[in-house]
Amino acid sequence: MQYEEAKRLAGSADGEARRALASRDDIAPEILFFLCRDDDAGVRRAVAANRHAPPEADLELARDSDDSVRARVGEKLGEARPIDLPALTAKKQALAIETIEALALDNSGRVRAAIARALKLSIDAPPHVVQQLARDIEIKVAAPILQNSPMLDDDDLTELLVNRAITTPGEASAVADLLANETARIGTGTMDKIIDVAPDHGNWHRPLAARKDLTTDNLRRVASIPSDAIAETMSARNDLDDAAMAALSHMVARRMAELTKKRAEEAPAAKPAADLFLNSVMKGGKVGPVGAAISLRAGIPTDVTMRILTSKNPKALVALAWKAGLSAAQAQSLQTSVGGISPKTALAPTMSGGYSIAHADMEWQLGLYIGN
Repeated sequence: MQYEEAKRLAGSADGEARRALASRDDIAPEILFFLCRDDDAGVRRAVAANRHAPPEADLELARDSDDSVRARVGEKLGEARPIDLPALTAKKQALAIETIEALALDNSGRVRAAIARALKLSIDAPPHVVQQLARDIEIKVAAPILQNSPMLDDDDLTELLVNRAITTPGEASAVADLLANETARIGTGTMDKIIDVAPDHGNWHRPLAARKDLTTDNLRRVASIPSDAIAETMSARNDLDDAAMAALSHMVARRMAELTKKRAEEAPAAKPAADLFLNSVMKGGKVGPVGAAISLRAGIPTDVTMRILTSKNPKALVALAWKAGLSAAQAQSLQTSVGGISPKTALAPTMSGGYSIAHADMEWQLGLYIGN
């Protein structure tokens, strides 16, 4: 289009004509800059979408009063630059960066989300802007960067994800997914942050307790968190050192005490939480945690309980289970999963599901150990 014709249309009272002009790619940059100050938001939006608009116009529109105009500038920055346009000079590159910074700081989440989507795959975006968008309070802004940006390494992503989950309600599930990913590398500092707040996030407990990359100190710290899921998961691990096992056993004892105290408050028809907790600990088959729980349930000193659990005496183990209020089926499981007694030797329930040993005989069995 001839310059004079474009100039005439730019000053026309016909809004439709000005909008059409603002969309063209064959008019002078100064005409587009003139149009970026048009009273009609539709004209300004057309300039915002025009890949041939000069950086000066983009910066002007990045400060527009209409957030749809500002958002369109952000969207455009993620689109391919026409091959017929000359490379940006250093001055124009500076203007482009200033435009990106303005959009990333915009009060509108819609605008910030637009620039985040535009920069999500960029390898040339200003690093400080990428970091800023990744930390944005709104997930619709941060997500495109967190999920796609090649400018964030694993440590950046992990730290950002955890920090968001800690500070932003409703996003904690992302940490559970991270913990469940066995290949995800989690730095020491970030793991410390996770463990610090883990007591308040029950859905983190099981994947956290299962992590194979926990340090010795972290194993001990995790084992100390009162949690049924942690008790069950860590009881099944075979790599706990003495300190972690001691912490786990202590936690199990405290947790069992809490649940037993609450037993009177539970509905009569409900399965007592203390029983469910004990079942979960028994699944792991570790003598220490099981002994800590059963000792409290049976009202027998821990050292006595541990002697019985390691005695390989089926009758003594059945008596201990009975004293702790377990069913005959649980007593059989206790013999095989914790007591190291073979299924062939273990004492099974009666046909009616009861204990196969008389109560008096079980009291006598216990007396053999309690009296020593």
